[in-house]
Amino acid sequence: MFDAGHANKSEEALFVQRDWRADGGSRRVRVTRRDILIARRFGGVKMRITVPVPAYRGVLLEVAAGAAGAPRYRLLLAHRDRDLDVVLGETQDSAAAAADWKYWAAWLDLPRLAAESEDAAKAGAREIAPPPRRGASSVRRRRPRFLALRKGGDARRMAEIFAGEREIACYE
Repeated sequence: MFDAGHANKSEEALFVQRDWRADGGSRRVRVTRRDILIARRFGGVKMRITVPVPAYRGVLLEVAAGAAGAPRYRLLLAHRDRDLDVVLGETQDSAAAAADWKYWAAWLDLPRLAAESEDAAKAGAREIAPPPRRGASSVRRRRPRFLALRKGGDARRMAEIFAGEREIACYE
């Protein structure tokens, strides 16, 4: 299932996934760089939802115990609403999982997230992204760029009084 994204070098990837609430137990998912389209039939009614890619938290790699104790790697797009999560693939090959994790995160421009099991994913995943910016750095105390171009105030100039002069103004 991991190869679906790499085999399709166009601007979209298509998946058919299990959905226990949908009629027939499946839904169709189209993944593009801009949005995710989820289509399913529920109670005889066709439903489609389009979710923009930035609404997703990131590309999550879950590691859980599989058959015979071997690790199972599951790659998915993680959303705050678990119903909008999109499974990108499952494998037992750690090299393929790591390569696809990096590929999907770069292709969708989302951070990579890691979880060791389903319980850890529900509790919140650890982000594998650049560290946050330092808040109390010396750069913050500098003047903004547009203010740096302005000249500072001059007390001697402010002391000048222009009395007895005519003001020329036009208000038409």
